[in-house]
Amino acid sequence: MASNRKARAIRAARVALALAATLPLLAGCALIEGPTPETPTRTEPPVPEVEPEFVPGGSAADNLPYFTEVLRKYAAGDSVIKGEPVAQRVVDAGFDPAAIQFSFDQSKTGLPADNIFVSVLIGPDCLIGQLVTGDRSFVVANEPAVGPEGNICLIGNTRSVDW
Repeated sequence: MASNRKARAIRAARVALALAATLPLLAGCALIEGPTPETPTRTEPPVPEVEPEFVPGGSAADNLPYFTEVLRKYAAGDSVIKGEPVAQRVVDAGFDPAAIQFSFDQSKTGLPADNIFVSVLIGPDCLIGQLVTGDRSFVVANEPAVGPEGNICLIGNTRSVDW
């Protein structure tokens, strides 16, 4: 019995020693300070003085002001920010439905999307828009298409206009 007590005491001492050695390491992790990530400020594109118009057969650069206004008006409205309605608005504005990609409304885990992306492929370039579901802010860009054939605007699993 004495040897049992002695063995337990030795084990308890080892556990206490291991715990004592580990605590300063764990406490040190909490004391590490580093840079705090900054969220960039988004500035919405300025409202144009003259209402832009769709340029059929025009380049992405030609149609960027019009695309911007389409998304600005959608974001300013009260329509739900989901992929299909946003894409439909872009189609209704005159853009080729076959050239449009847009993101899904839910994540793979079933959570609502924080943003909806919509794009239009025009020649070698893409008009890309992002609408934030929380505050209805938006950004737009004209970027080169990507992919082996240079015909992709949004990378990953996206939807296309199929209705």
